[in-house]
Amino acid sequence: MKSLLAWWFRLTLPRHLPETTPVERERARYARLTSTFGLVIAPLGLLAFIYGALTSLNPIAPWIEGVACFCALASPLLNRWGFTTVAASLLVLNSVINSVGNLVTNPLDPVYVGIFSALVIPVVLAGALLPPVAALITSFLNSAVIVGLTLFQQHTPEYDRWLRLGYGSIMIALPIALQLIVGIITYVIMRYLIATIRRADRAEEIIALQKEIAEYQRQRAQEQRQLEEGIAQIAQVHAAVANGNLDARVPTGQEGVLWQIAVPLNNLLNHAQQWKRNSDLLEHTYSLAHQLVRYLQRCRLQQVPAVFTQPTGTPLDPILPEIQYLSEKATRANRTSPLP
Repeated sequence: MKSLLAWWFRLTLPRHLPETTPVERERARYARLTSTFGLVIAPLGLLAFIYGALTSLNPIAPWIEGVACFCALASPLLNRWGFTTVAASLLVLNSVINSVGNLVTNPLDPVYVGIFSALVIPVVLAGALLPPVAALITSFLNSAVIVGLTLFQQHTPEYDRWLRLGYGSIMIALPIALQLIVGIITYVIMRYLIATIRRADRAEEIIALQKEIAEYQRQRAQEQRQLEEGIAQIAQVHAAVANGNLDARVPTGQEGVLWQIAVPLNNLLNHAQQWKRNSDLLEHTYSLAHQLVRYLQRCRLQQVPAVFTQPTGTPLDPILPEIQYLSEKATRANRTSPLP
């Protein structure tokens, strides 16, 4: 049954049926209710048309059943296209036609008086599928149909005899009173039911809003905590850098609130650390250059070659072998040259 309803809803409900606002949810409820009643009424309307066309002796009856069948079959299509109110109205009209069809095609007889009571079905159907005031309107229209059939439809002798005997209150007034009473009761019940559903919708909205507010507050508190932690980490890094620790870095996790600040700050610290290394290397190079000059001066005075056994780790390393080669060459030349 659920699979049948799901298939029918896919076939007869509008493609896009939003349910975000109370008005949209109410429209969606009416569309589903109309589709559900259409699942029952459409096959019955088709069967009634086929049966009436095959068995009725009155030539007008198939046309009346055809109109009722058209209303029943067109309703799901209109509901699919988004005309839910028109679709529901066609279902109500189908019920009215099926209720009074026999009365239109046959003379009024006391046997058919009970059929007037069947007109309460369209009243209840209108109250369920349309706004509650539709139940009152349908009850008044049904009362007009009862009066019209009584006044203008052909009567059987038995029906006229009942009227002469004073049974008009039973044959006319009672069906009309039934229509009005059912219409008023349906109107009141549906008004109360719709008001209850709307209150439930508002309660759901309030609960959803409270959840959103709580989630927003939780996120804000988490962001505030992350912000405070990020500020504390940046302050610690600043303090460490101020004390000469250029290796300090700010954590750069994506979940941090200040990660967009932490990344440029870490890049700046990387450059600062590189500048410090270059500065230290330059200072060390200057110191080694002075030591190299003094060492070369001693070697020249002592007539010994300059020997460099270990690299210094400075830009001077590439020229030290050349200096050593020139020093050895100069020393050998001095040793082999004749004294004056």
